[in-house]
Amino acid sequence: MLAVFHSVNEEGHDYLCNIPFKQWTQAYDGGLRYGHMTSNLAEYINSVLKGTRHLPITLVVRETFFCLAAQFSKRAASYAGQMLGGHVWCAKVLQEINKTKAQANIMHIVCHDRDNLWFRVTEFDKPHQGITGGQYRVHLRNRTCDCGRFDTLRYPCAHVIVACQNLRLDPMSYVDDVYKLEYMYNMWRHIFPLVPNERKWPSVLLAPFKLLPDRELRRKPKGRPCSTRICNNMDIQETTNQQKLCGWCRNPGHTSRSCPNRNS
Repeated sequence: MLAVFHSVNEEGHDYLCNIPFKQWTQAYDGGLRYGHMTSNLAEYINSVLKGTRHLPITLVVRETFFCLAAQFSKRAASYAGQMLGGHVWCAKVLQEINKTKAQANIMHIVCHDRDNLWFRVTEFDKPHQGITGGQYRVHLRNRTCDCGRFDTLRYPCAHVIVACQNLRLDPMSYVDDVYKLEYMYNMWRHIFPLVPNERKWPSVLLAPFKLLPDRELRRKPKGRPCSTRICNNMDIQETTNQQKLCGWCRNPGHTSRSCPNRNS
């Protein structure tokens, strides 16, 4: 099993290395994908609408509308309360910066050009943690660092924090404004209008047939729940003629309840 897993990893590594890094990684795209969500957005929508798949399309649209209305109101109230409390930045960025400050205390820095803010930061080896140190160039004026984290995420990495400490600058001055609570509040403060009662809707010509829900898609009340994951082309489909194996001895022809090897 380990040999097969290692072989699959090597094939996947070779496949990805043949594709230019700027086409599939955020660290090498030159900042083109910054500000866009490139992670599991489809999986998130899939989990939110998991219980509405067997409903008609009109009810799915209605459920999506009211879920978004409730989520926007909740998030906007949360960010407004934080701003009233005197907070400026989101808690996630503050947590990451405080974590990197501990790493910055054990780094060595050399200033090469104080006017243009060029620095060379050296990390020390940590054999007990499996970390190999290296040297990184930091250019505060251009907001770049060789590690790529500062360029991609737009908030200071550990090397930038060391440079800021050397000049006695506030690292928060190099955090992008998109991480401010004001920006997040402006994104979530939009209000969804209330939907009037169906009796007050204007009359429309209905279709000659009725849309009924598919009862086969409902979750079974008893037994092991069936998987509700929506498979796509990336999922490996099992063949339909594959013979089932016993869960106890892994032999075909019987189940774990009637397994003859269970008592032994």
